[in-house]
Amino acid sequence: MTKKAELVFIPMTGMDHLVRTVQLAKLLVHLSPNLSITILTIKPPYDTRICSYVDSLTATATGRLKFISLPQPDPDVDVFKFMSRLVQTQGPLVKQAVTNIVERSNSVPDSPRLTGFVLDMFLTPFIDLANVFGVPSYAFYTSGAAFLGFQFYTMVLHDERKVEFDELEDSNTEFTIPSYVNPVSTNLFPIDMFNHESFTFLRNMVKGLRETKGIMVNTFSELESHAVDSLSNGQLQIPPVYPVGLILDLAGPRGTH
Repeated sequence: MTKKAELVFIPMTGMDHLVRTVQLAKLLVHLSPNLSITILTIKPPYDTRICSYVDSLTATATGRLKFISLPQPDPDVDVFKFMSRLVQTQGPLVKQAVTNIVERSNSVPDSPRLTGFVLDMFLTPFIDLANVFGVPSYAFYTSGAAFLGFQFYTMVLHDERKVEFDELEDSNTEFTIPSYVNPVSTNLFPIDMFNHESFTFLRNMVKGLRETKGIMVNTFSELESHAVDSLSNGQLQIPPVYPVGLILDLAGPRGTH
């Protein structure tokens, strides 16, 4: 008999991330009858649209897909500081919520057992909490494989080859990035690559992704065969990559597709 398992999902507060995480959870529950998923949601106090969406999810939860809404954090104007503080402010609440899940599982016969965390790409610091519970952590990367490869490789350029991207803004310098077929000009790089604070945030994100046991990517192999192959050939020395997309919610809240 296959044992029942439970995963805890922790999505980012942004609508796009939240919607895609919910759709992934629904897909996994549909594909595996022995799997239960609990999604821990955080309602940002500055966005009533997301708060309403979270409330609607809680109202439509099913037996194997549950939602726990954590108390709202204090607002912070700067998005990078807000996300950095999010793990610190919500960490104790997440720990208590997962503790309750484990205690319920231990007290109710034939209940699913906690087997892992699935973390948003920006919330990998929760790996430490998963380690406390003795379970592995996986990341859900809500963008595609090519850009994931871009982020991994540009951090290699910075950390190992000492490339300083803030010195290359508007330089039209081209780099051969394995996940792209053609060279990529710095003119096409996200602006966050040229800002010290945001670049540090992205660098920490990539570091966190490396510490997971696997990365689920919002794509499918036939769409990004070159990029998926480049992430799986071992050259970047990253965790296993699993294409799980495309994750879309065409009937979801307006503006989240």
